[in-house]
Amino acid sequence: MSTSLAGRGLRAATRGWSARTIAAPTLVASRSLIVPSRPVYADQSSSSAAAAPGQQQQPSSDGTQPKQSLLKSLLHGSDKAKAEGVTTQSHSMQVARGKYIHEIQRQSVLPGHADAYRALIADFAPKLAAKGLPMRLTGSWEVVVGDLETFYHIWEYDGYAGYDKAEAALRQDADFEQFTKQLRPLLSNRSNWLTQEFSFWPSSPPRTTNGLYELRTYHLKPGHLLEWEQHWRRGLEARRKFVEPIGAWFTQIGGLHTVFHIWEYPSLEERKRTRDQAWQVETWNDTVSQTVKLIDKMHAQIMRPLPFSPLK
Repeated sequence: MSTSLAGRGLRAATRGWSARTIAAPTLVASRSLIVPSRPVYADQSSSSAAAAPGQQQQPSSDGTQPKQSLLKSLLHGSDKAKAEGVTTQSHSMQVARGKYIHEIQRQSVLPGHADAYRALIADFAPKLAAKGLPMRLTGSWEVVVGDLETFYHIWEYDGYAGYDKAEAALRQDADFEQFTKQLRPLLSNRSNWLTQEFSFWPSSPPRTTNGLYELRTYHLKPGHLLEWEQHWRRGLEARRKFVEPIGAWFTQIGGLHTVFHIWEYPSLEERKRTRDQAWQVETWNDTVSQTVKLIDKMHAQIMRPLPFSPLK
């Protein structure tokens, strides 16, 4: 009898020991899935599950208990991330002026149809301006060095609400419908982007200089807009000693991670002289060396303003 009881006791103890041995790593594995940033190992399971008797968990530097601090970070982001703006603002919110939305339109004309296109645009632009919609023409240009028979138009809206209102009105507008029917047969392709101005570079008001305009387009590596803006803003202050920029925008809808900016020069010879002067400034050299690493590709084109353009 005693031998039988002892055997059953030994088997029960063995089963209990096996269950505890299996349960411990299982519990550890499940906890590591929930909190991947703080993996728990088998030799730590007993100490991480609870404090030893008579001991209290020490509060963190912000006064919260460790478990509470971890939960707070998971739900709301760490204090360091908040201080750096990582969890509260996107890159575009940090660099944007935020006052207007600018639509950049690119229209490529079929060979032999450029004259008809210029006449059609020149006739309709004043009609559109007279409709009193929440949109204003910033400028219209034709490319003369680069993608020939290509035209760019930049429209300014009072935020996305202004764009929505203008777009809804034009869809119901008979003049715009007729204009679109006449325009389409003249084009080989067209595209547009909705953009915002950089906070440090508001677009130029209407003016007449009878100069040339350079449109530079940068396609950035994803995730580098803020870094690019910080380097470029410092370099621009040095460049401004020689030439005043017309405007700079980054895309929010359309081809993303793209930056456009426009300079105005009296001539190509003056452009060369101005750029040579800028290269003598160390700040501009540093800017170029830092920003070029953040760019996938870039494109420069020379444009002339159309007669009705507010910037010409």
